[in-house]
Amino acid sequence: MKDREYWQGIWELFINGNRLAFHEIYNEYVDVLFAYGMKITPNRELVQDCIQDLFISLYKYRKNLTKPEYLEFYLLRSLRRTIIKEIQQSKKVAKVGEEELLSFHLKFDLEEQLIEGESADNRTASLQKMLANLDPRKRELLYLKFYSGLNYREIGDLLGIKPDTAKKQVYRLLEDLRGRFGQKLMELFCLCFRT
Repeated sequence: MKDREYWQGIWELFINGNRLAFHEIYNEYVDVLFAYGMKITPNRELVQDCIQDLFISLYKYRKNLTKPEYLEFYLLRSLRRTIIKEIQQSKKVAKVGEEELLSFHLKFDLEEQLIEGESADNRTASLQKMLANLDPRKRELLYLKFYSGLNYREIGDLLGIKPDTAKKQVYRLLEDLRGRFGQKLMELFCLCFRT
């Protein structure tokens, strides 16, 4: 993936009406957005519709948009808001806490493990169980830290918490996981966060 300055330049071209810049943004980020959306909700059609709505809105209102410091963060935050709004509307609920609406999903791809000749051992099952028992916010925090490349300020902003809180929560979660899984932790995380 290219650097922030490159994407700021592409964004500038896009808001000035360059269709190729719009296509480049879409092609670069659609898979990242889809993977993130599928972690928020398992409803594939909802995620696809929300991504489509996001890009339609971006194109429609491009002249009024500001230049984001970090495009991936901007798009992830926008998609998250769009998905939450759609879930609220579909459930016909008033604004409630996100925890009641979202159950951030982390799955191991055990079939891929077997294809690659790896065995699904007890540690993998144990990590999967532990992650499933974390509250959705903590699962999302781990995903954002290890998959998106966002910094703690951006993660905190996305989740509505202070950057120091995000950092402390990640540290505590990792310390707990290291205590349980030791050296195998990073290998297991790679399996967990695969798209």
